[in-house]
Amino acid sequence: MKIAEFLSTAMERCSITKTTSLLLWLSLLTGLVLSVLSGLKICSSMCSETAKYSVFGFDFGWFGTVFFSLVLLMLALRRRVPALGTLLYYCIGAGVGAEVRLIWIQKYDIGSWCPVCLGIAGTIAVAALVSTRELSAVKSITGGFMKARFILITIVLVAVLIGFGSALVGVQKEAEASELDIYLGKRKSDTTVYFVSDWFCPVCRKIEPDIEKMYPEFKNSVRMAFVDMPIHPESANITPYNIQFMLYEKEKYISLRHALGVISHTNKAPTQEQVQKAVAPLGVTLRPLNFMEVLGGIKQFEVIYKGFKVNATPTVVVDNSKTKKRKMLVGSHEISAAAIKAAIAEVQR
Repeated sequence: MKIAEFLSTAMERCSITKTTSLLLWLSLLTGLVLSVLSGLKICSSMCSETAKYSVFGFDFGWFGTVFFSLVLLMLALRRRVPALGTLLYYCIGAGVGAEVRLIWIQKYDIGSWCPVCLGIAGTIAVAALVSTRELSAVKSITGGFMKARFILITIVLVAVLIGFGSALVGVQKEAEASELDIYLGKRKSDTTVYFVSDWFCPVCRKIEPDIEKMYPEFKNSVRMAFVDMPIHPESANITPYNIQFMLYEKEKYISLRHALGVISHTNKAPTQEQVQKAVAPLGVTLRPLNFMEVLGGIKQFEVIYKGFKVNATPTVVVDNSKTKKRKMLVGSHEISAAAIKAAIAEVQR
């Protein structure tokens, strides 16, 4: 007897399917909502590291949105098309396998938990338990379908393994694959201080002299990065040069940054010749702009400030990769050498 016929017969005779169908709808709809929130980056700051990962190159949230949309469609049509009911079980099984891998990543690779991601895993777990309950109920009333039931359960278990294997291969840390070495200071330090600013932000300009004074004090003890967050669109005209200097002129970076700041006060779209003239006294010759590097740097900046949920400039994020602790300082009233020192000490404990 075919598996689809087995499920169709079982559903017609099993009163519990009304309750289990409701639970499946609730769990899968919840998973869809959480996936959309993840795709829109409306989630906890703890998702910053998770945001660096993708599934076969696709954002976690939008991949989940497509997955939950498809399984909800299968759930809606499974009474009319029994084969979709079979496929629904397989997809839920694959989802369980994939979530095992994703939980492993959060526990052992990232070292912190993303509440939204855990919520999505929870919805898959509930859907799996409900599906198991359905199959258990089917078992009690369909004694004549022993072979079909065995085949179905076997394939579901195989789907779990396929889901795990697919996640093992497909889930990658995108940022590492294309990450540029934008970091300055003690680059092997567990503690990183991110200065997030916009070249045309008045408050950023106000505290820039203080940042320049702080730099020598911190560069020998922590890793540092100067991240452009384009509040003003003109800031994108300065970013390519900022990226180039962080990549290739690390020793002279703070002086070159000062030169870029001076240019930005009078010119919102400087040419390469104008920037070259400004940095020539520092003994620096501009390289031809490498657009792949520029795009990679811009993407890296975006991953950083979106991952940390930075929504204003200037912001300083002090992050420790070992302790998984993080401290954020926002605005000129919070950012100072003393405050950054205290934040470094706090995240290192």
